[in-house]
Amino acid sequence: MYNENIENINKFNLQKTAEEQQHAKYKSRSIANSSAKMKRIYDLVEVVAPIDVSIHITGEDGCGKDKLAEYIHSQSGRTGNFIIINPVELNDIVGSLGFSKVYDYFKKAEKGTLYISDIASANAKLQEYLLNSIIKIEQELGMFSPRFISSTNRNLTELSRQQRFNQRLRDSFAIIINIPPLRERKEDIVDLIRIIMRDLGYFGQKSIPISEEAEEMLQSYDWPGNVRQLVNTIYHAVNHTSSGMIVLSSLPKDVRKKQGFVEAEINTINELYKFARGLIESGIHSEAINPYEEYCKTIERPLIQAALDMTKGNRSQAAQLIRINRNTLHKKIQTYDMEE
Repeated sequence: MYNENIENINKFNLQKTAEEQQHAKYKSRSIANSSAKMKRIYDLVEVVAPIDVSIHITGEDGCGKDKLAEYIHSQSGRTGNFIIINPVELNDIVGSLGFSKVYDYFKKAEKGTLYISDIASANAKLQEYLLNSIIKIEQELGMFSPRFISSTNRNLTELSRQQRFNQRLRDSFAIIINIPPLRERKEDIVDLIRIIMRDLGYFGQKSIPISEEAEEMLQSYDWPGNVRQLVNTIYHAVNHTSSGMIVLSSLPKDVRKKQGFVEAEINTINELYKFARGLIESGIHSEAINPYEEYCKTIERPLIQAALDMTKGNRSQAAQLIRINRNTLHKKIQTYDMEE
């Protein structure tokens, strides 16, 4: 994985227009926030980063929770270190370590930030130790105590209701920031590619261009693995480029495979258009032909048949798949004479 260098947000140039100032506000070499959703997050970060308030970050795996925590620390003005606690690594040994050993992590973050990654993975004993450490360190160090940030991809409120997470520990984090998945902020993809390229050593030194087709593919893909998957994709593309340019064939197969669906969709639409024109022309010459009904029947019947095939004839499941009422499905099966 690549390492982002955390830098300060660019200072405003007082001679710039208000619009230029607003644009400059969001331009950090390490941060991709062209989308409205990410701009709102960084507006909030600008306010809360210097304040002694604990923060909890939520979001899907790979969406950048760790990077945001590190960025908040960089903007806090704190002189101490950014210390990371990984509960998964501590769960099995927390009993033998004891409270004092866990507390040592907190003391290392004096005047800095203590980041508890994936806090929902902490077992009950570790949750208790974490809460007690937060209370004790604030009493002991006062103004020099660390800022606490946690993250998870799970709903702590729901886990607390199920008594699977310590309610007091959950309540110790006053600000909650939710990072949207990459598929909901595709405006950030171009900036993210720039950042990844830079950290690979290709930005500003040896720029590797990306073809228009490859860039469109990267922006149209849904990124189930979020930013982490995009990073791995750019790594793959750079290492599979022989022409000096990232092209479609440079991208991993799981990203490229959507291209086939896009092309198929275009071809299908073209064919349906031709069919529709033919029906309309036929309807002009014969009142016995209803173009609308014939067209709907043509495209609806294969949809129903596909749902029935996928559910092995289970009509209730088939109706759920295509989002219609079971009785409606039954009537259509009769209308189209699809009874077995």
